[in-house]
Formats: sequence, C-alpha cells, structure tokens
Amino acid sequence: MYTSFSLYTTKVFASAQSITSLNTILKPVCLSAERIYQLLNMEDENSGKVAELDSRIKTIEFLHVGYRYRTDLPLVFNDLTFSFMRGDKVLLLGDNGTGKTTLIKLLLGLYQPAYGTLSFNGIHASSIQSDSLRQRMGVVSQSTFLFRGTVLDNILYGQNGKSRSAVEDLIDELGLKEYIGRMPKGLDTEINQNTSGVSGGQAQIIAFIRAMLAEKDVLILDEPTANVDEETRRTIIHVLREQRYKGILIVISHQMDGMDFFNKTIHLTKTL
Repeated sequence: MYTSFSLYTTKVFASAQSITSLNTILKPVCLSAERIYQLLNMEDENSGKVAELDSRIKTIEFLHVGYRYRTDLPLVFNDLTFSFMRGDKVLLLGDNGTGKTTLIKLLLGLYQPAYGTLSFNGIHASSIQSDSLRQRMGVVSQSTFLFRGTVLDNILYGQNGKSRSAVEDLIDELGLKEYIGRMPKGLDTEINQNTSGVSGGQAQIIAFIRAMLAEKDVLILDEPTANVDEETRRTIIHVLREQRYKGILIVISHQMDGMDFFNKTIHLTKTL
C-alpha cells in the first residue's frame, strides 16, 4: 500500500511540475504571437504618401531637421540645415552615437523627422512613396554580405540588362583591373556563403563595384575604409578621389585621414 501511495504521489508531483514548466514554454510563444499581431496591424509605410519620384534625384534638402526615437527620449540631432546637389561628394563625419546612421535612415525613408522638413527635388519626403525613393538609392553597408557564386555573379546580382562586358568596362574605368586581377580567378573567383573565399577588403570592393554598376542617383557608403587592409583602404580612397560620380555620393566616416577631396562635409556632434 505504501508503495502504491509513493507511486501516485510521484505522478501527482510530476504533473504539477509539468504545469509549472508549461508557463515557461508558453510565455515566449505568447510574446511571439503578440508581436505577429503588432506586425499585422502596423500601418502601411506608404499610407498617405501620394507622390512618386519620376525623375532623377537632383537635390536633397534638410531644413531645421531634428529627430528623436520617442517623445520621452532626447534628440539624436537638432536643427540640421544643409543641401546636396547632383555631383556633390559629401563626407558625413561624427563619432559613434552622433546620429550618422539615423540620418541615413531618414534619407532612405525608414524614419521621418520629428520636426523640420526633408525634401527631394523640392518634394517633401513625407509625401514620397518609399519604393519610389529607395529604388533611386544605393547603399554599401559596413557589413558586406556576398552570395555563393563567382565574383561576377555577385556584382551582377539584381542588375537588369547588365553583362560581363559592362562589369569589365566599369572595373577598367574605376582603375580596379589590377586589383580584381590579383584574385585567384579574377571575376570568376568562387565565393562561398558569407564572403568565404575573399578577404574583407575584397568583399568591400566587390560591393562597391556592384553599387556603382547600378547607377543610382544617390550612393551611400557606410565606413568604406573601416576594417579593411591598408591596400584596400588606399584603393578605395583613390577611386573616390579620382572618380567623378554622376549622382550624389555620401560617405559616412569617423575619420578624416585622406578624406580631403569632398566638396561638402557635414560634421555631426552629440546633442546636449
């Protein structure tokens, strides 16, 4: 009888423990479900936006622009006023936390100013459909992602109507023929997933060539000379210095060494 009582007691406690652990299992599930509902209920980012950019971006203007992530948080930056024109080479300087990335997200339509106006070709960004804006912009991020395939495959990814000859012509124009030629098989060098097969500097150059081939109205380079070898750094600076970009070139950096060829410099500082 005592043995039976012990067995039943063990089963009861085991069931109680299972109920207790069920809460631990269900809590993240409920949180995930809540976030899914929040996502489904999000307002379309194009809601109320009726304008489309039907011509090249020729001017970008910030007029007394300020931004904060929430109303109860301090301003990331305050009263920014400047303009860019087609043909400008712009250096965006600032230490970490000064709002360089936030400013780029404003340009891409991912954020809207807390106050002030941002406009493209005289049209307020708040009225421009996001796809219409972003398809005219190219971004090379600091963390470059390459796909499995050859160097050429990665450069041509998403490039409609572009061919190997167009890539070779661009590489020659940029003065990168020798640099690419030093890769094991040049444009036919194989890349494994996540840049394996090329160095970090080579991956940055490949991403830069891909962005240049797309001929976007605005090209944004996020810290292009950070975390690369010295040869690649000199190569990138040389190309940026010598190449005449037809659109608006914006380079984000926290250092000025070798960056004396930009015709406009925006220096962001932390707000008090």
